[in-house]
Formats: sequence, C-alpha cells, structure tokens
Amino acid sequence: MTLILLILLGAVAFFIVISGLVFFHELGHYSVARLFGVAVERFSIGFGKPIWRHRAKSGTEWVFASIPLGGYVKFLGDAGAASNPDSEQLAKIKADLDEKHGAGVSDSVFHFKPLWQRVLVVLAGPIANFILAAVIFTGFFMAYGKNDLITEVAEIMDDTPAQRSGLEVGDRILKMDGKDIRLFSEFRQYVILRSDQEIEVTVLRGEQQLDLSLTPMRIDKKDAIGGRSQLGYVGVRPANRADLQISKDLNMLQASSEGVAQVGRMIVGTGTYIKRIFTGKESGRELGGIVRIAAMTGKTAADGASQDVPVKERAKDIFQQLIYLAAALSIGLGVANLMPIPVLDGGHLLFYGYEAVAGRPLSQDKQEFGFRIGFALILGLFVILTWNDIGYVRSLF
Repeated sequence: MTLILLILLGAVAFFIVISGLVFFHELGHYSVARLFGVAVERFSIGFGKPIWRHRAKSGTEWVFASIPLGGYVKFLGDAGAASNPDSEQLAKIKADLDEKHGAGVSDSVFHFKPLWQRVLVVLAGPIANFILAAVIFTGFFMAYGKNDLITEVAEIMDDTPAQRSGLEVGDRILKMDGKDIRLFSEFRQYVILRSDQEIEVTVLRGEQQLDLSLTPMRIDKKDAIGGRSQLGYVGVRPANRADLQISKDLNMLQASSEGVAQVGRMIVGTGTYIKRIFTGKESGRELGGIVRIAAMTGKTAADGASQDVPVKERAKDIFQQLIYLAAALSIGLGVANLMPIPVLDGGHLLFYGYEAVAGRPLSQDKQEFGFRIGFALILGLFVILTWNDIGYVRSLF
C-alpha cells in the first residue's frame, strides 16, 4: 500500500477507536441517567459544528460533531462546569426551569436527584469503559482459549539481575513478594512494573523451597508496534516444555471470568504505575495522551495492512489487534476519568463526597475555584503527556 493510503487508514482507525471509546463512556452516563428519569438534552460524540443530528422521542438530540476527539452528555438544567450547584444556585436553576418548562419539570433534572443517584450516574461512565474491556477480553478468551506457561527458568542471561540474585536454571517461580505468581504472563507483568525495586522471590529448586531477592533493572525496549518503552527486566527465559504449557478452551462463563480478571489485573497495573510516579520510582514517561493513542492505533492498522497475506486475512488481523488495543485504552480512559481532579468524573465524586459528609453541597465559589485548579492541572498534564507522546512517536522511526 502507498504511504498516503496507510496514513489515511491509520487516521480512520484512530477516529473509529477513539469515537467508540467515548461513545461507550458517555452511554454509561446516559443509560443510568435515563434509568433514574433524568432528562437528557444532548448526547454528542465530538465537539464543534454538528455534521449529523437526530432528535429521539425522548427529546434527546443525538449528535455527531465535526471534531470527534471527545464527547459529552448534556442534562436538562446544566448551566455550567459545576457538577454540584449550591443551594442558592439550585433555587435559581429551579426558577428558570419552572418559568421555561412549567412547574414539576425539576423532577427530571439531574441536580435535584438524590445524591446516591447522582453518584451512580457519574460512576457509570468509567464503569462502562471497564465493562467494554471485559466484553472484549471475554470474546478473545472464547475465541482463543487460555494459553500460558508455568514459569520455570530455562536460561539466565549474563550480567543480569537474575544471575546476581542466585536464580538457577530449573528453578520454578512460586511467589513474588508473598503473592502466588506461577504463570509467565503474571511473572512478566510483575517484573516490568518494578524496576529498581527489590522483590522477594520464592522458588522451587528440586524438592526445596528457597527465598531469593531480585531487583529488576530498567531497560529501554521496543513494544509490539516498534515504540520504545522503559520497563523492568531480570534476564530469564522460561522453559517451553509440554508439561509446563497451559492451553485450554474456555466456555462463556470461564471466558467471562477470565475477561473480568484481566480487566482487574490491568487496573491494578495502572494503579501500581501511577503510585510509583508519586513515590518517585517512575518518571511518568510511559503515560501517553491523544497523540500516542493516534500513533498506536494508526501504526497498528498500517502494520496489519502492510502484511504480505490475502486481504481477508489482513482485515481480520487489523480488527483483532485494534479491538484488543481498544480494550486496553478503554481501561486507561476509565482509570483516568476516576482521578480526583475537578472537571473529571473523579472530581465530581470528590464534591459529592463532601456533600455526603457535610449534608450540603460545597459553596459555589469554592467549587468554581476547584474547577479552575482542575483545568490548570489538566492543562499541565496535557503538556506533559504531549511531550511524552512526541518522544514515543519519534522512537517509532
């Protein structure tokens, strides 16, 4: 394929993935809001001038806008950024609604719903992203089953943490920091998130259990699409004997269980990485924003399209890789939105937490100050992520 076609394919893949993730996130908010009888004025994918719109019988205007890099759900009575108007502002909103729509309309306004309902509406967006990821992973487990290796050391690289720790060929990993970690996928994930951090490892050597200390070193390594990432590395190669292989087909119930577990593992992994940033153990270089998402989705689609295989196989491979990437990004979107920063879902929940404890909303002035701080934090984070993204994109070439 020509370079121009590959670029166009990458751009289309990016917009499909990002729009799909935003759609499911906002659908979460919308669905739970409608469940509680909240009137929704607009459901928009993207910002800017609408290029398609449809008004449903419920009164909601469904919109696809010209800049598909986000989206929002606008509830009846929304007047600004504040997610939780104070008593004075609530009275004003009610008066304006009564004058415009007639008495009683406030019963369908988000701000006048019980606190627990508002909390669930806000939580529904991130939860929808986690559910989407679980559904995708479930599909993969149903299609391909579960394949892994019991971690037994087959080779130890020279001058690596594994060699210095006293690990030997034939050792079987049982635990790391007291946690059962016997599969190679678990071992690898645990190690890559703990560079320069001492890990207590329990191994089985013959008939004897031994405790060793292992400190992964930080290395710069290419990921699946060729971008460079920093991660923990110990220098072992696992044995690949038949008696160590786990390969089994899963029914829907088993696949669902594994899909949910995979989401849980990725959420925990993301939380571990963020915690390490705040404790000074990571630079945060691996965090990415919209530019990295565009690069990853675009490169994944372009690499798949460039394979020397029949078109049908190429299309199937592109779909499989993009849908798996979408699941991972969906989890990232859900976690990011739960951060306790005003303007994000987590910030709304922070204000609701205050209301639950104090018995009243935070004052409007304090909320507006919080939102200004939140916008400043988001802007600063955007600059940092964009800088990270530029470095990542450069590493692709």
